[in-house]
Amino acid sequence: MADERSLSRRKFIGYAWVGAAAVVIGELIAGTLAFLWPKKKGSRGEQILIAGKAGDFKAGEVRYFRKERVYVQRLEEGFIAFSAVCTHLRCIVNWNEVKKTFECPCHGAKFNRKGEVLEGPPPRPLDLLKLQVVEEKLVVDFKTPVERKKFEPSQILKG
Repeated sequence: MADERSLSRRKFIGYAWVGAAAVVIGELIAGTLAFLWPKKKGSRGEQILIAGKAGDFKAGEVRYFRKERVYVQRLEEGFIAFSAVCTHLRCIVNWNEVKKTFECPCHGAKFNRKGEVLEGPPPRPLDLLKLQVVEEKLVVDFKTPVERKKFEPSQILKG
């Protein structure tokens, strides 16, 4: 004879369905609130890069800083820094040492040494980053990239 306090299979499965539904509804409510709740705005820590001593760069040298997604290079006229993020679909561009171009692996876009579009779908050049020399060191502010329509000689830091 079955014990009156025992749980039948039918009741157990019913409780399991109710419990699963409660979990799903709870996740939906929590996800919706997290989506609608405003994010805290503030600094995510220091967002500058010390690229090295200006005198250590050779003419034509391109250095890539993977963590920051930044290219710093010395042109004959001076220094320039820009974001390694393609302006088309935000892929990371690669430096082609042989062709002396930046190439996007996603859609075949190509940029020249100054970040200007040579071919492909990007709507504008690579974003420029503020660059300055502080105590003989190159300092890049990668927190605030500058969207640009074209390259201008004033974007090069003389040095």
